[in-house]
Amino acid sequence: MTTVILGGTFEELHSGHVKLLIEAVNLGDKILIGLTSDEFAKRTKRREIIPFNVRKQNLMNLLNSISRTSKKTIDIFEISDPYGPAVSREDIDIIVVSVETYPRAEEINRIRKERGLKPLVIYVINLVETREGEKISSTHIKNEKLDSWGRRLS
Repeated sequence: MTTVILGGTFEELHSGHVKLLIEAVNLGDKILIGLTSDEFAKRTKRREIIPFNVRKQNLMNLLNSISRTSKKTIDIFEISDPYGPAVSREDIDIIVVSVETYPRAEEINRIRKERGLKPLVIYVINLVETREGEKISSTHIKNEKLDSWGRRLS
């Protein structure tokens, strides 16, 4: 059984999140998703954040729409730091990250090594961009610059 981990705020869900989740589902039998707590998200985003329970429900709805999840074990849990269980659980095999969060995955592997744990395979996905080459992000969607598929609104 292959266990995959990924994490994030998953606030305004968009096509980049879909890509990240599909890759995780394709790679693993068990998918662990660390969802940032409201307090942690507010510290890192420095703006109003959709409440945890709403973000979790939206994420579960999105995962249910990905047809290949029916035979997978998916665990969504709250994290209050950038690492979650990725630095402590022995049963994790792969971490899925974007090119932006790749340095965090390297840091996680450094901590795992210091703790005597095997390093995780780091699976990196490219950012999803608009036709103009601008990255699609929750911030751009929240600021009403883009819709969830990267189409310009203004």
